[in-house]
Amino acid sequence: MNDSMEDRLRKTERLIRIWTLLHNNPAGYTVVELAEKMEVNIRTIYRDLDALQSDLHVPLWNEHKRWKLDYSQMLPPVRFTLPEALNIFLAVRLMLGYNRRYDPNTDATFSKLGSILPQPLREQVQKTLDWMRWLPRNERYLRILSCLAEAWVEQHRVIITYRAYDAEKAINRTIEPYFIEPAASGHASYVLAYCHHAGALRIFEVERIEAIELTTDTYTIPADFDANKYFSAAWGIVVEGEEQTVKLKFSPEIARLMEETIWHPSQMLEKLADGSVIMMLKVFYTYELVTWILGWGEKVEVLEPAELRKEVLQMAKAMVKIYQKK
Repeated sequence: MNDSMEDRLRKTERLIRIWTLLHNNPAGYTVVELAEKMEVNIRTIYRDLDALQSDLHVPLWNEHKRWKLDYSQMLPPVRFTLPEALNIFLAVRLMLGYNRRYDPNTDATFSKLGSILPQPLREQVQKTLDWMRWLPRNERYLRILSCLAEAWVEQHRVIITYRAYDAEKAINRTIEPYFIEPAASGHASYVLAYCHHAGALRIFEVERIEAIELTTDTYTIPADFDANKYFSAAWGIVVEGEEQTVKLKFSPEIARLMEETIWHPSQMLEKLADGSVIMMLKVFYTYELVTWILGWGEKVEVLEPAELRKEVLQMAKAMVKIYQKK
């Protein structure tokens, strides 16, 4: 009896999933594990493995009852559902707003991904990339970012010539990159690294690195290091001081905006009877947070902590003095 079109599609999707699973796990899977993941019986998995080898010529072998893929020979197939394809389009649009300059690596990445997207997403990705090519290009930044990526992946120390924002001149620092983090608010990228000069983890803005040298000295990133946890209480990119509870009151005019937007993972909202909203955050008290609060003008009031309320008040008074000048 011939298989229906629906059965063939299910089999195709299953073969792709098995192929991808084996590619992503060098330790391989047993037939039982694959059957559980695919939610089919063991006999079906055996047939699928045979089809991958005989029909698609995927290099598989069975070692101690674990099926493995020689992933050095072949990359897994790539297929996108429509929501997944939309994410690629959204990503390239975000990169346009974040970068504000032309990066040939971004161009190449999304050109390759865009080539397998359905219309009209493929066309819109290409139009975005064409627009990005008119943006300015910073060769030094591209070279430094590439060197940092190489150092991070291969875990080699680098010597950077770095000028901090408040420094009169740049100094040399030997660093060990732990993570590279983009910050949309400042349209910049940062490298989190162990700094031998400071003897601690520090964050360096890539744009402020004037020169870089890759060394042969290696290092090891601690096994318990987790960048997501490290940045979890940061409002932007700055991680300093202690995590504090910040309590803000937003006026009814912008209450809906506060409710429909996730500004920080820690936020908790409370709607009051007058239509205003109380927002509670668990964040580091940094200048980035202060400037965000000031951006809402008279529509927000700092309730806690007292020192943050005082600082915002002082900055507001200073702004008033500027506009009172004749």
